[in-house]
This record gives sequence, structure tokens and C-alpha cells, in this order.
Amino acid sequence: MRGLWREGLSSAFRTALACAIVGCLSLYSPPSISTLISFPAFSYVTAILIIANHATFGDALRGCCLALYATVQTIGPAMLSLWLLGPGRLSKVGTAVAVAVAAFVVVLPWPYSAHLIAKRLALGQIVLVYVVAYDNGVHTDPLMHPLRLASSTALGVLACLVALLLPYPRLACSQMNESYKLLTKNMLKRLKILIKVISEEDKTNAIGLISQTKYLVTKRTKLLSLIALYQEVMKWEIVAFKNLKSHWLSLIERVEEVDTNLRGMELALTCTNSFTINILNQDLKHGLKCLEEHVSLTIKQPKQGLRGASLTVPESNAKDITLFLQSFQTIPTTHKELPIFFFLFCAQLLHQKPFTQAPTSAHHNNSNENSHKGKEKWANLIATLRNTNFIPAIKFSLSLGLTVFMGLVYSKENGFWAGLSVAVSYVSGREATFRAANVKAQGTVLGTVYGVLGCFVFERFLPIRFLSLLPWFIFTSFLQRSQMYGPAGAISAVIGALLILGRKNFGPPSEFAIARIVETFIGLSCSILVDLIFGPKRASTCAKMEVSQCLATLGESIGSLSLLGGETDLEEKLKRLKMQVKELKKLVVEAEVEPNFWFQPFNSVSYNKLLGSLSRVVELLWFGEHALKFLQQEYKRCGAYEKEDVNMLNDKLEHVKDLICSSIKNLEEISRMKFVEKNNNPCDLEAGQSRECNTCMVSGLGEDGIEQRIGSFLQVCRIVVGNLHSDESEKEVKSQVVLSLSALGFCLFSCIRETIEIEEAITEIVQWENPSTDVALRIFELISEVQTMATNSSNGNGHHETTTKKPPSPSPLRFSKFFQSNMRILVTGGAGFIGSHLVDRLMENEKNEVIVADNYFTGSKDNLQKWIGHPRFELIRHDVTEPLLIEVDQIYHLACPASPIFYKYNPVKTIKTNVIGTMNMLGLAKRVGARILLTSTSEVYGDPLVHPQPESYWGNVNPIGVRSCYDEGKRVAETLMFDYHRQHGLEIRIARIFNTYGPRMNIDDGRVVSNFIAQALRGEPLTVQCPGTQTRSFCYVTDLVDGLIRLMEGSNTGPINLGNPGEFTMTELAETVKELINPDVEIKMVENTPDDPKQRKPDITKAKELLGWEPKVKLRDGLPLMEENFRLRLGVGKKN
Repeated sequence: MRGLWREGLSSAFRTALACAIVGCLSLYSPPSISTLISFPAFSYVTAILIIANHATFGDALRGCCLALYATVQTIGPAMLSLWLLGPGRLSKVGTAVAVAVAAFVVVLPWPYSAHLIAKRLALGQIVLVYVVAYDNGVHTDPLMHPLRLASSTALGVLACLVALLLPYPRLACSQMNESYKLLTKNMLKRLKILIKVISEEDKTNAIGLISQTKYLVTKRTKLLSLIALYQEVMKWEIVAFKNLKSHWLSLIERVEEVDTNLRGMELALTCTNSFTINILNQDLKHGLKCLEEHVSLTIKQPKQGLRGASLTVPESNAKDITLFLQSFQTIPTTHKELPIFFFLFCAQLLHQKPFTQAPTSAHHNNSNENSHKGKEKWANLIATLRNTNFIPAIKFSLSLGLTVFMGLVYSKENGFWAGLSVAVSYVSGREATFRAANVKAQGTVLGTVYGVLGCFVFERFLPIRFLSLLPWFIFTSFLQRSQMYGPAGAISAVIGALLILGRKNFGPPSEFAIARIVETFIGLSCSILVDLIFGPKRASTCAKMEVSQCLATLGESIGSLSLLGGETDLEEKLKRLKMQVKELKKLVVEAEVEPNFWFQPFNSVSYNKLLGSLSRVVELLWFGEHALKFLQQEYKRCGAYEKEDVNMLNDKLEHVKDLICSSIKNLEEISRMKFVEKNNNPCDLEAGQSRECNTCMVSGLGEDGIEQRIGSFLQVCRIVVGNLHSDESEKEVKSQVVLSLSALGFCLFSCIRETIEIEEAITEIVQWENPSTDVALRIFELISEVQTMATNSSNGNGHHETTTKKPPSPSPLRFSKFFQSNMRILVTGGAGFIGSHLVDRLMENEKNEVIVADNYFTGSKDNLQKWIGHPRFELIRHDVTEPLLIEVDQIYHLACPASPIFYKYNPVKTIKTNVIGTMNMLGLAKRVGARILLTSTSEVYGDPLVHPQPESYWGNVNPIGVRSCYDEGKRVAETLMFDYHRQHGLEIRIARIFNTYGPRMNIDDGRVVSNFIAQALRGEPLTVQCPGTQTRSFCYVTDLVDGLIRLMEGSNTGPINLGNPGEFTMTELAETVKELINPDVEIKMVENTPDDPKQRKPDITKAKELLGWEPKVKLRDGLPLMEENFRLRLGVGKKN
């Protein structure tokens, strides 16, 4: 607390000193100087921008360079433009346009000019130089007006330099030294507690000690952020003071590395079930104590490096420190012993990676860097030009131009305050727009009100009035540390008070206060308006997308783990993952404070839970990488890569790794469900892709499954360790291998645990965002079901019931008012010929919500064009060979290529669609309690020996013919339907469809009606396959759709034939088409295809009796309707 007050008072004093210098020179300087400082308000703003947030002398030096660059970038073009145009010719619109154009040039990130302070100063100068020139009109001197603004900027910079030098310099290196002292104490205290915890026998005391480390971790985070901040500005002080050490410039990476090791030790302890650890005898405890002392000496060394002391650590007994670890010669038997081994592995890393070791790559790579310096400059220049932030520059320039225009409309004299408030608060990245505007507005009002009150109390005493700013500086120095206002609100509050108490001759304070508050409100409103017009993504939306990116990179990182040698980019992937997790954290923090308005509230609890798991996985992978590096080096040294046990161990690692990766991949797809269509590429067993890898989730394994896999990994590790090192001289190496393999096992086990936590968080997020569906819950139900089925089938002891069960209960959501008044219907293959007509019929009922799932293999979006965008219609590009996770009441399962051309083209896909696709739809029906209808086919009868064909006929099918993929696939689908009906009680309906025709059939798809009509319209011969006496029955599509709906709504399971009993030979059909469409075409006989049935005619007795259905459209009436559709699609007009 004392340090906090000391820091706050010091910051307030230096801020007050800088403002006092500006105030004295602007208020009491002789006319020759005061005329040059025509903009004292901007001098104050410049000083506050540079000295805010506990600045150091390095910040002031950097601010000088940035202010010089901003002035050169702004003042020169302003002089030229004012001289060419003439200030008297400026108008409100002209001034706004000039400001917008100049702001665009500044905001556009040209090379070497992208620093935030430089842009803020340049933008503030742009507003003042043009708006004040417009206000003064012809009285504006085109040359001296910009120069006075430049001198006012210089005054603010000079005041910062003096304030940070007096009474003693506030150097970044001194602050770094102080912060490092505190960080050293923090790390040493954490290490001492951790060593004490591992030796503690009382679990209650151990838990209490662990809770202390949590508080220390919080302080550590703040100290690390301060060190990173000071490290950046130390470069400027090193340029100014050559005697300063550059040793600290690489400190932050080594500090984080030691901190990560401590975090690993803490993680190990939190996973320890019992603190009475049997393997820790007195020798081991003594060894840990010696290790603590050695690491403490190591950590303290960089502090002495700044003073010029040696960076060496006493090495007299350095190797003896880790002798106690050589007692670990065997791999633990269960995962419960892994935490202590992981703890010792982290302790060993602390010893092996001395904190004093400075990076050496810079010295070794200087020649290489110099040789490529020119190329890198050109590459950086090209990359910068390509990555120019064009859209944000356009957005901000429009925002600033609109702000200036509206401010001048309100008040010509005070119009620049609106633009200035926007200019000096520019940010280059994302920010919480509404929260930022809120804190800036509140800060401005607070500071302005304080200034007005100060003027009222000390109206006649200008020096005392100025001194009244000191308590305000103290207050705002603490205000910027608060979560409510932060730096943005505190800076606004300081500037608000300064502009009133630090100036004179600006009119009545109350009038000025009202004018500035209004102008500030105009500026903030215009910024928000432009931001909304450009339609930015909300932080919550960006957080969802960032989660998907994190999961994708996490899967890649885990996939890069390998025991075998070879170059991998795991380190780069981990760096990218760490950056993505940091970005996700920023977005979560921003989303927590952004207003909800009409949007759904942000689920911060689940996102923070997810964020914690991702952060822990990053740390675990970091340790896993170090363990693998040592193991790879050791295996390479002793030539163990050729050994069978090492390859077997790598296979076990691959198995566990693939298990985690498959789960992460599924979670990634789930997290993207609102942004992209689901991946449409099904796994292909014939291509070597395992379906299990695409459906397995680690949460479905259960505790026993996880322990079994880790136990299997540890068992192979014991074999490897037993075979690798039998020589007594390599006892130390063997212990290191044991610790590394145990650490790897712990990382794998913990990654599985964290993956389960990620699954739970994703489940909560998906359920939160989709309250009307139970998507996430059914995902895990599906996994459990698949794994249970796989286990039963693999064990061969599954119990199969033959009696029909009671139908499964529908989802509880089904009993809501919404579902009681609406029917959600899924149509697979709904973009196809029959499916699209079925959708048309279902959409006629206003209580139906229709969902179509189609992979467009034979279907087309054009068939559903009129429904796309309808509130009761949803189209999903999806292959039914992959599970579909939605909430429905009825399922029309039509998905399958029905044309001989298509199902002969890809017979494997056809049978997979019939078998796996039907299983997936049955699984969906089982989970949600939906009724499912399968559109089977008359092809199940094969080349029938019974004519006409009743439903009781078993058929005459060739199981190995070229058409068998379709025939047998449909027969298996019917079998699955009845097995699910008998075993699980599903409500099923089966329709056996005979030849159907009508509009939207695929042209030239191999079916006889579409072939004949297309040939007739083109004037081509009608090709009839020999002998032409084969018979078929043709049902018009609207009649078929009516039968399907009747079957679905009825109580009969089926199968039921749906077709037209009117029978025609192929020659008769050709003659009819020729007569109705094109009498001039010829009829040509061609060779018949294999397995073509000789006759086909449905017996529709059951359909008539049970459904009250029979076809109404005759062939001669339906063909002209189909002809009209084909003419339109082929672009063939009718002959007169």
C-alpha cells in the first residue's frame, strides 16, 4: 500500500511540474514568447499524453522524437495548403474535408510512423490548424499560424523532459531494477512455499500454502507487465546514456521462462491428491532444499548485472545439486504418481536453465543479419505497403471529418473541441467503443466541473487557482488505476480541469464548460455513429471466432508432438497459440464491459473457464516440448530410434495425441457453427481415414478410459526405460529420461483433463447462445452412444433385444409452447428432384419449420430458390454420412443418388449414403424422439418374378451386380429402420417408391422419362434399350409427395408401395413422348444395360386401404408439365 501511494504521489508531482512549466510560460512569459504559445491548451494535452501512465525519462525522449515527427508530418503540408487555398476561402464543409484527408494520411500506417502518440499529436495538430484557421478567417497567417501550433507542441514536450529530470531523473532502468527486485522476492517466496508444500504432510496446511501462491501470482502478473513496459522505453535511455547496461533488454523472456517453471510446479501440486508423498524421503527433501537455495542464488544474479557485477553463480557444487534426482530410475505405475515427477521435472528445468544465461544468438547472427539487412528492409517495406490499414484509416478520417463539421455547426468559436476530443483519443486497434466513450465523457465532465468549481472558489487568485490542480492530479493518478475509468477516463479528467484552471481569457468558465461538454459529446457521438455505420464486429462475436482459431492452432500444436527425430514447428505453433490466447483474453475483457442492447448477454463465466483451460494447455505443451527435446537428443545419441520399444512408445503417444486432436477438431467445428457451414467432406474408410477419429471425444472415455490409456502409455515407458540404460555410469541420464517421460505422461493426462474442461465450456457457450436447441448436449450423447456401441461390438457380448421397445421420449424442449404450435421437419436430400417438391408441400403449412440437409451431389440450390431467406426455412449443406445435430420432430430421409448414372459413378458413396447416412438419421431420431420416414425404392424387388409386386414380396436381386450398390443399400437401410424400431422403439415409416417423373428432374440423368423428353426437345433420336418390351410404371411427383405425407402422418409403419399402377413398355413410352413433344424425332433401339429389370408395376392395395391414397395424374397429363420445365432449362422454344 505504501508503494502504491508513493508511486501515485510521484506521478502526480511530475504531472503537476510539467503542467506548471506550461502554465508559467503561457501565463507569465513576456509577449515575445507568449505570442508564440498561442495554443496553451494543446501544450497541456501534449504534456499529458506523454507523461501519463507513470512515464519515465525514456518516455519523454521518445515523446520528443514522436512530437517532432508528428509536427513535420502535419505542419509542413498545412502551411502549403493554407498558403495555396487561403484561410478566408475555408468553409465548414471545406474544413471538414481538409481535416478528413489529412487524418487519412496520418492514420494510414506508413513505414516507421505507426506509434500511437505520434498519431494522436499529429491528429490534434490537424484539427487545430484547420479549424482555428477557418474560425479566424482572413486574419490567419498561413505561415505563422502553424508555427505557433508547433511551438506550443514543443512547449509541452519540453515540460515533460524537465519534469522527468527534476528533482532527480525518473529512469526506466531504475524502475526496471525496482520492479525486478519485487519480482525476485515474489518468485523466491513462491519457490519457498512450493518446496514447503511438497514436503508438507498435513493436507490442510498444504492447501493453505497453495492459496498463498495464488495471491503471489496475481502480483507477479502486474510486475511482469511493468517490466515489459519499462523494457520498451529503456532503448531510448540507452541511446542517451551510453553507460547503461543493455543486459535488461532481453530480461523479460528469461523472467517468463522461470515463471513458467514455477507455474508448472504449482500445477503439479494442485493435481496432487495427497501430500503425504511416500517417495520423498529425508534425502530427497534435503535435496529439494539445496535446489531451492541454488535457484535462489541464480535468480538474484541479474539484479547485480545492472550494477556491473558478475553474472556468475557459484558452481562448486552445481552438479551435486541434482544428485538426489538420480534415485528416480523407474516410471511411476499409475497416473496418480505423475504430479510429483512433474514437479521434480520443473525443478530440474530451473536448475538446468540458469537465469543468468543471456541469449547468444545476437552475437552469432550479426554477420547474417548484416548480410540480409538490405533484403529485409525491402521485404519489410513491401509487407508494410501490402498490409496498409486502409479501411480503419477511411473510417477514422470520416469520423473526424464528421465531428469537425458537426462541431462547427454547433459553435464556430468552440468547434475544434469536438474534433480535438476525438483526435487525441485515437487508438490503432480494437477498443470497447461504448465503454471508451462512456469513460471519456464521464472523465471530461468530472474534470470540467472541478475546473468550474475551482474558478468559482479562487476567481480572483490565478496562482492559487492553478495550485488547486495538484489535489486533482493526485486523485486522477489513482483514478487511472481503477477499472471503472482507467487511463482514458483519467486523462480526460485531467485535461478537462487543466483547460479551465490552467488558462485565462477564454470567457466565463461556466459557459466554456457547457460548450466543451457539448462539443465533446458531439465528437464521441460522431465516433460511435461512424463505428456503427461501418458495422464492426462486437467483441463477443470476435471472441467466438478467436476461440475457433485457438482451437485450430491447439490441434496443430498437439499434432506436432513426436518422440521421433525430425524438424517440427511446434515452437512456432506454441508462440502463435500463446498470442491467440492473449488476444482472446483481450476480447473477453472487452466483451464483458460492452453493453448488451438487444443482443444476448455475454457468457463471461464460460469464456473465462475456457480461457483458463487454454492457458494451462499452453503451459503444458511448453513443458511437453522440453521433455520431448531431451528425449529426442538422448534417443539420437544412443541410436534408440531403430528399437521396437521406442517405436511402440511413439505409437502410444500418437494414439493419445490423436484422441485429443480429434476432440479438439470436433470442438473447433462446433465453435464455428455460427460462422461457417459445417465441413462437408466425410471421412472415407477406403482412403484410410478412420471414422472413429472424427467422432471421438475424450469426455466419452470416462475416468476408466482415460486412466487405461495413460496407464498403457506408462507401461510402454517402463519397458523403454528398462531397455535404454543398464549401465551404472549413465544413472544420471536414466533419471532424466524417467523424469522427462513422466513429465510427458503428466502433460498428456492433464491435456486430456483440460480438453474435457474445454468441452464443458464449449457446451455451456453453445447452449447459452442457442437456448432453443440442445445442440451441445446431443453431441456428447452421440459420442457416448457411438463408443458404447463400438465397445459392445468389439467385446462381442452386446445384448440385442428382439421385442419392440416403448418409443423414446422426445426432448423436453418439445413440450414448450413454441414446439407445441410448430412442427420442425428435416428433409435430407431436400434439394433434389423429389425432395424439393416435398419441401414445397410442407412449406404450405404455416406451422411447419422445414430444414433441408443436402450435399448437392445430385441436388441443386435452384430447386429451393424461392424458399431461401424464408423465416420458416433453413438450408444446410451437409453430407448425411456425418452426424447432424439439430432439434426436429419429423425426418424425411430422402438423401441418396437415385439415378443409375450417378450411383454407378460412385457406388461406394451410394452404399455409404444408404447405410451410414441412414444410421446417422436413425441416431438423430432416437436422440430427439422424432418420427422418421425412409424413401426406399422398387429396386429392392430387383428383377421381380412376381407381377405386380406387393410389399410382401422379398424380391429377386443380384447382390454383386453393377446396380447392387443402390438395391442392396436400400435393403440394408430398411433392415436398419426395423432394427431400430424393434430395439429402440423408434417410430418409423418406409415408402417403396416406383418410377417418378416431373419438373426439376436432372436432365440426361439416365432415367428413361427425362432422357426421352430431353432427346425429343433437342431433336435427337429417342434411344430405347432392346428389346423395348420392358415395362415400368410412372407416377407424377405431386402424387408421390401426397403419398409420402399421408404415410408420415398415418399410423402404419410400412413398407408401402407408392407408385402409379399404369404400366407402359419402353416403346410405348417413347411413342407417347414423340407424339406429345416432337413428332419429327426417330426412335432408335440401343443395347440394353446389365441387370435391367424386365417388368416393374406396384401393387398399391395397401396404400389405398391404409392411406386412402392413389395417383391422380395420368402419364399423358404429366408429361406436358415436365416438358414445359425442360424447355425452360434447355432454352428450347415451342414450334408454331
